[in-house]
Amino acid sequence: IINLVKKTNTNDPEFVKVSQQQKEIIDNLKIVEDSLSSLGKRVPQISAEVNKEIKNINQQLSEAINQLSNRKTLEANRNQQFALTSINNLALLLSEALQQLQDAMRNAKSGGKGKPKPGLSQLSQMQKELNKNMEKAKEQMQQQGIKPGQKGSSSMSEQMAKMAQQQQNIRQSLEQINNSLNKDGKAKLGDLEKIMDQMEQTETDLVNKRISQEALIRQQDIQTRLLAAENAEKERDQDEQRESKEGKDFTPNYNLILLDYQKIKAKELEQIKTVPPTLNYFYKLKISDYFKKLNSAN
Repeated sequence: IINLVKKTNTNDPEFVKVSQQQKEIIDNLKIVEDSLSSLGKRVPQISAEVNKEIKNINQQLSEAINQLSNRKTLEANRNQQFALTSINNLALLLSEALQQLQDAMRNAKSGGKGKPKPGLSQLSQMQKELNKNMEKAKEQMQQQGIKPGQKGSSSMSEQMAKMAQQQQNIRQSLEQINNSLNKDGKAKLGDLEKIMDQMEQTETDLVNKRISQEALIRQQDIQTRLLAAENAEKERDQDEQRESKEGKDFTPNYNLILLDYQKIKAKELEQIKTVPPTLNYFYKLKISDYFKKLNSAN
């Protein structure tokens, strides 16, 4: 339609048909809009960006219709191009979301086999690298005069999407660790759920191309909490090893102690029974009575 508007004379009867085709696209987008709104509710990370692009598409196409009605083709073409840009942004966002879903399904079918799951130490290092990349991206945006929320260059948009994916991967790995702790009944390593909430907020900011100073401060808080959780994990492992060693070295075996006592007792009784042959009858009788009482007591 953009090409038709460019090459069709405004006085040509075909120009009216072009305007009608533009109107049909707006009507068809209503169905797409409803589906995307439902999808946004299921995937909060992309909801804000989806709503933003849909709003821009509707606004630009409505303006294009008005310009076509007034036979202002240059202005109409400009609105159409803006609408097309938002459509492309939306297509890219949905393509990435679909890829993530397919990856998750493949991992679920494989039972998580393959590469070992990263621990807190690895996640902390990954988060540190991500924080550095976000700081660099913010500096680049300031140098290019790009305000938070603006599209910027295609390379910047790709960089934002990549960082959002990295943050999501870290959050999902942390969620697996948290679920494992709950399953095994082990003590929690700090407020992991709070960390995951902060990470999810970062994902939303990156998808919407926002890197504010507040976001960077939040990233440092995430890093601090991860380090605290990592230290808590190390201390817990040391305590478990210490308890295991103490139990092995110092817990008494009462069966062995009782057996040794019985052996010593039997040996002492044998020594007492072995009386000198010169002992007179009176003392032999006393010793015999003693052992009878001792046996009856046992």
